[in-house]
Amino acid sequence: MRKNIYVLFVIITLFLSGCAGKHIHSTDGTVVIDKYKKASPSLYFLASDDVSSHYPQTGFYPLYDNLDAFMARVFLIENAKKSLDLQYFIYAEDEISYGLTQLLVEAADRGVKVRILIDDLLQKDKDVALEALSQHPNIDIKLFNPTSARKTMGFIQLAFNIDTLGRRMHNKLLVADNSAAIIGGRNIENIYFSADKDNIFIDNDILAVGPLAAEASNEFETYWKTKISVDIKKITENDTKEDYIILKKELFKSMKSLRDNAYISEAMDRKFAKDIQKHNLKLFYGDAHLYFDIPTKITSSEEDTSSHLSKQIRPLFSKIKKSIKIINPYFIPNHQMMSAIKKLRDRGVEVSIVTNSLATNDGIPVYSAYALYQKELVKIGVNLYELNPNSFKYIYKNQKYRRGSIPRSSLHSKSMIIDDEIVIIGSMNLDPRSIKLNTEMLSVIYSSELAKVESKVFENIVKPENVFKVKVEKAKSIQCIATCIPKDDKKLVWITEENGNMVKYYNDGNAGFWRRLGSNVSRYIPMDKYL
Repeated sequence: MRKNIYVLFVIITLFLSGCAGKHIHSTDGTVVIDKYKKASPSLYFLASDDVSSHYPQTGFYPLYDNLDAFMARVFLIENAKKSLDLQYFIYAEDEISYGLTQLLVEAADRGVKVRILIDDLLQKDKDVALEALSQHPNIDIKLFNPTSARKTMGFIQLAFNIDTLGRRMHNKLLVADNSAAIIGGRNIENIYFSADKDNIFIDNDILAVGPLAAEASNEFETYWKTKISVDIKKITENDTKEDYIILKKELFKSMKSLRDNAYISEAMDRKFAKDIQKHNLKLFYGDAHLYFDIPTKITSSEEDTSSHLSKQIRPLFSKIKKSIKIINPYFIPNHQMMSAIKKLRDRGVEVSIVTNSLATNDGIPVYSAYALYQKELVKIGVNLYELNPNSFKYIYKNQKYRRGSIPRSSLHSKSMIIDDEIVIIGSMNLDPRSIKLNTEMLSVIYSSELAKVESKVFENIVKPENVFKVKVEKAKSIQCIATCIPKDDKKLVWITEENGNMVKYYNDGNAGFWRRLGSNVSRYIPMDKYL
């Protein structure tokens, strides 16, 4: 999730330019680990067939449903025998995170080695809980790119060193026994698993069982062993014996509450949970590869692309023949990306993109930067869609644990389908921050069967009642004053379906005056690099 705190960092930095310093830890010696050549068969029994017989292909299960995504993590943690490696940008303190942490403690109690790597940006107020958890002999915790000052002073230090400390680990990964992995866009927090009643993220993960898990293990080892990742015990100096006892009690209460909750009952009643519980999970098989930024990306010049995954996967896009479907929440196409899209359209490739609308974007400056390209994208023939904040309300209304409440939707999924044959799922946004500053990871999967499933997910998202279709019309008269800045005789129009009727909006999808005004003002603030 893009936290608005980034905007504060950028504004402060504009006043403190020239004060950027070096990273607080040496990064010399970071190497890409290639320890695991094969995946362990430890968790292959969860599948309905013999995973080993498909070697070198990996088995995949799509986790586009938030409840399935939660249960997938539950079952991997509960069935792990040797190791659990978790790598996340956000690891919150709420029902979902406490519930999974309790399962991790139970796994550690039975002898499983648990390692947790979390980006430090949003963890500073959780030091006591994290160090308490690390007191378990089978649990190790590290923070990525930590500030030497903690809490409030940490933010001040970050403001003065945004060119180094402002670069974060955005990767999301869970690997069990070097046998199965979950790769995608979800952090560990209620909102990513439909457990928040007011807001919901539409997201996507992939469960991988087989050889790709070995590549995921190597990715985790690479990040775990870099000097940029620091043991939590070296950062804080708390006497945590009593804190650990308190934490275990809180975890137990939270997990018991979650297990007694209608959320778990509904999640357990789904086909995925029933199948994996019976060891009857039907997987889609295909060749696959994991791409990831080398950790030293955050200390290298942003123009030095030698450590960037974007450079590795770029050849894929020059080979597209028929179509590409893109789902991405923070879409800011730079000139290079626009040039690539134009070349695809010139070759007759159908390009379809779903991103957040102004009403669903949790970063107004992000939408503002993207909005500069809207008209050009539509003019060259891109099918451009923006999420409606009321999307999928018919699903949420029928969820028993919500008791009829309908949350506000926002897009967080990061996936692509190429030529109905290749599926790409990972943590990477299509914006300057992900491409040049933060570290990211992507799974590239060659499976026409999986591509069909993901294409259906795409088509479901772009139903008229779920999105605004962005088009251009010949401008006749301007309906707004402070929030419209027309530049030619064409104006943008946002088309959606409401109560069975097609409706047109001419003001950023009817996002509201203050959001539209904020978006227009943001266009004049030079912060594109940090978005």
